[in-house]
Amino acid sequence: MIGPDQIWGEAVRTLEAGAPFALATVINVRGSTPREIGAKMIVRSDGQFGTIGGGCGEAEVFRKAQLLLGEGEGARLTEVDLTGDFDQKEIGTCGGIMDVFVDIWRPQADLDIARRLFDAAAHSRTAALLTLIDSGTAAAAAAIGARVVLEAGVRNAVVAAPIEIPARAMAQLEVRTADGIPVLVEISENGGANPVTRIEQSGAPRFFLDPVSGAQRLVIAGAGHIAQPLASIGSMLGFHVTVIDDRASFANRERFPVADEIVVRPFAAAVAELRLDRHCFLVSVTRGHSFDEEVVLTALKHSEGAFIGMIGSRRRVNATLERIGAQGIPPELIDQVHAPLGIDIAAETPEEIAVSIIGEIIRERRSGVRDHANLGVKSGRLRPRQ
Repeated sequence: MIGPDQIWGEAVRTLEAGAPFALATVINVRGSTPREIGAKMIVRSDGQFGTIGGGCGEAEVFRKAQLLLGEGEGARLTEVDLTGDFDQKEIGTCGGIMDVFVDIWRPQADLDIARRLFDAAAHSRTAALLTLIDSGTAAAAAAIGARVVLEAGVRNAVVAAPIEIPARAMAQLEVRTADGIPVLVEISENGGANPVTRIEQSGAPRFFLDPVSGAQRLVIAGAGHIAQPLASIGSMLGFHVTVIDDRASFANRERFPVADEIVVRPFAAAVAELRLDRHCFLVSVTRGHSFDEEVVLTALKHSEGAFIGMIGSRRRVNATLERIGAQGIPPELIDQVHAPLGIDIAAETPEEIAVSIIGEIIRERRSGVRDHANLGVKSGRLRPRQ
């Protein structure tokens, strides 16, 4: 999984090198597709970075992006029909349709936008890329692919000139930027920005709002045997991985070569300095219940919507959370701690436990569902959610 900080970081590096690229973005899906709305890949003359799902569909988008890149300008919307894959010898899991928007980014014109998006992603700031997909009949002169960055607290009176965004629509776009969900919107006659799922032209201007969700961070408190495969899997999935331990003999580059950050400090002090927002998944896999208590207690005091999880037996988890509750943490916050952490797959080895932990993180991030497949719900500690 290529994260937003990686895709925009690569965009900056490419443009700084003086090379243009084509950006292919999934702006709409129908049916079952390999990637979600907002998935993107960079296509250069020497290859690609990122993926929109692989297979023949991606290959066709790559071919069209290369043709557009050869022309040096412009943008186009292309439909990737995956329903025909069922006629192949190897039947895949996807049989839907993706609408992919491909446009050209040039060093002189677009480097500043790429830098702003990368900076927002790297620092988990609220921002979004707004791109004109269809100028509509009322503004036929507007350039398809015109784009602007929306940032929290920065008011944009005109977006993708010459189309002016009504105040009501702009307010709605700002709310959707904060929600962090990519969406195709249409500017209605009453001045609103309404989500649309159809690609057929309606005569109204359409934009794709692509929020920068921030770098998804996996914070691992404890640098023991479970932490090593957990860091490797997390890095493979595109997380920004931070490993924390108070022992330099455990938290070091030799044991965690793929970690983005290694912090050697007492657990409470290290966690207190983190920005634990909704893009952060904190996992406590320390060597003892007293350290888990430090980690979880500090995280609950400083969290702004972060995922907080802790491994351990039911008895150890209950005792730890009861002590945390006795220190004044509200029960409704404690009931959101993912503990015991993991999906029930009967895991035993450190590697299997790491898979179980990542499985719960992915499930929480993608669906938000919590049921008896979660060890925490099964134990009666974690509040279920459908």
